[in-house]
Amino acid sequence: MKYLFVFCLVSVFGSLQAQQVFPTINSSDQDGRVQLNEAVVVDTRIFANDTLRYHYNQTKHYVKMVMPYANAAVKMFSEIETATSGMNKRAKRKYIRTREDEIKINFEDQLKKLNITQGRLLIKIINRQLRKNCYSIVRELKNPITAAYYQSWARLNGIDLNENYNAEKERDLEMIMRSLGY
Repeated sequence: MKYLFVFCLVSVFGSLQAQQVFPTINSSDQDGRVQLNEAVVVDTRIFANDTLRYHYNQTKHYVKMVMPYANAAVKMFSEIETATSGMNKRAKRKYIRTREDEIKINFEDQLKKLNITQGRLLIKIINRQLRKNCYSIVRELKNPITAAYYQSWARLNGIDLNENYNAEKERDLEMIMRSLGY
């Protein structure tokens, strides 16, 4: 009966996007409860004018372009966090410098090709994925002076590294990220 309800719900409301549609059944549940995974129901978006549609589609294209860099940054940050958790300050700094050289070799040329809008989106996506702003990450990994330098450079280009991600304020970006499965 429950599966019939879910099927009817999906067919009425349109497209269903989820990581896994199959329910998780615990053998310890004797009363027949079923834990369903989160499902996002997406309706066709109606835009007020063509300019808004263009900006939305352009943002979606830019997000697709910067997602590999955001995923690499999140992965690298988590690797650095786990590797440096037991290190002293000097060893931690040395390890971070080696990883920084690795980043420069692998990503510097591609990141220089990004425009300011793509860079702004990259910062917002990293903030969203890590639930931390980029200023605090740079301050933690490098030092406060370097973080202030990068913040001032970013401010000249209209980007705020110290801004936290707000899903309410970034509704289009949040919708795009959810539609892409993030």
